[in-house]
Amino acid sequence: MVTESAAGPLDDRAEYDRRTRSAVRLVMLASFMVLADVSIMNVAGPVIQRDLGADLGEVQLMIAVYQIAYASLLVTGGRLGDIYGRRLLVVVGTVCFLLASVACGVAQDPLQLIVFRGAQGASAALLSPQVVATIQVAVPQARRMSALSLLGAVMQIATIIGPLIAGVAIAWNPGGLSWRLIFFVNVPVCLVLLVRHTLVPADRAAGRRRIDGAGVVLVVLTLLALTVPLTVARGRGWPLWGWVMLAASPLLLAAFAFVQRRLNARGAEPLLPLQLWREGGFRAGVLLYLVFFGGAICFFLYYALVLQGGLGMSAFWTSVSVTPYAVGAMASSSYSRKLVPRIGARRTVLTGITFCCAGTASMLLPLALSRTSALPVWMLGPLTITGIGMGLVIAPLLSLALAGIEPAHAGAASGLLSTVQQVGGALGVVVMGLLFSVSESGPASLSELGDGLMRGLLFEVAAFLLAAVLIMRLARVTRPA
Repeated sequence: MVTESAAGPLDDRAEYDRRTRSAVRLVMLASFMVLADVSIMNVAGPVIQRDLGADLGEVQLMIAVYQIAYASLLVTGGRLGDIYGRRLLVVVGTVCFLLASVACGVAQDPLQLIVFRGAQGASAALLSPQVVATIQVAVPQARRMSALSLLGAVMQIATIIGPLIAGVAIAWNPGGLSWRLIFFVNVPVCLVLLVRHTLVPADRAAGRRRIDGAGVVLVVLTLLALTVPLTVARGRGWPLWGWVMLAASPLLLAAFAFVQRRLNARGAEPLLPLQLWREGGFRAGVLLYLVFFGGAICFFLYYALVLQGGLGMSAFWTSVSVTPYAVGAMASSSYSRKLVPRIGARRTVLTGITFCCAGTASMLLPLALSRTSALPVWMLGPLTITGIGMGLVIAPLLSLALAGIEPAHAGAASGLLSTVQQVGGALGVVVMGLLFSVSESGPASLSELGDGLMRGLLFEVAAFLLAAVLIMRLARVTRPA
């Protein structure tokens, strides 16, 4: 790996100077933009449906296609960054995201918006893996936990702030732009990224290296076969094609693994370097990402259904009601960098999982006792506790997973972890959806919705308990931390 910048080579002994800190802030701005756009449609969907004359299925697809394209191309985007350099991929990803955002803002019918949202998701997949990879390459080991803690806070804030941005933009409605403004706000952010892109290290692979084309095709097909049914077929009553795609996903995964081993045996460069799997910490991190985020991500969708469908709250005020979660996550993410040197990364992760489990379990009490308009008030405490847990988990878990990864493979590793996070979240939504199921004969009552959410919360608690067991048992296969 050759790493260049105006400040000289960036390795673990590099000075953590103003330029490096500016580079970290810049890529975190990119991360905020990408993640906010995942959730921003949750508020804008009904307005877009009325304005463009879309049906409910088309609105759901506008949301799902971003996530599908994003999850399917994260590994490829990470590997491209390893080969051609983070700086180049930041520029390419930002330009594509800028163009796709403008196209979304001027879309004239549902089909156009669906296509352009897919382009947005694909662009985000080029940009997002460079964030963690830049931190891994540019920030000295002693300062890395601090940077990852800040990234964890940014990730949580973006998820909550996205719907708030949409709500404010639609209510403000300058020049009659309404929902179109939620896409145009990306333009100044993209311009800042492009103007300041030289802060990102221009690291690139030594020698001539090519992307593994067969691996790209197979991993994209595998992830499409898995994510399309989990996001689209789920909302259409699980038609036959959804089951066929799900059945094909393990076969495609096996074909991908075969191609990767064959390339490695021939001395070629596979899409996912096999060296990644020799690191016990990385293997443990992948499994923990799948289990933990399978329980962590699914809550907000179904809680929103309770508040909006059962209590009649607007989407905007629903997003406001969960801000204590973001506040808790932001505070604990900042504190985690101080906690890790005292008790270690694994114990910090275990502490965070314990908070998540306790916070989620404590939500059962207000749901059982107060199914009235006071419910959001009673949920503030449990949401804050769960947010604190999330903030304590993200940065230390990421640090554990990437601790032994070479800089040359940082992009591929980051892309795979992000992919597993998305897949785990999608699986969690499906499982919780099965437990949440309510009567389809008409609008569900608050009692039915509350019972469904309580069943779903039990699944979340079980997922967090399993994650806690894994972090304790897998400690013996990872390096001391």
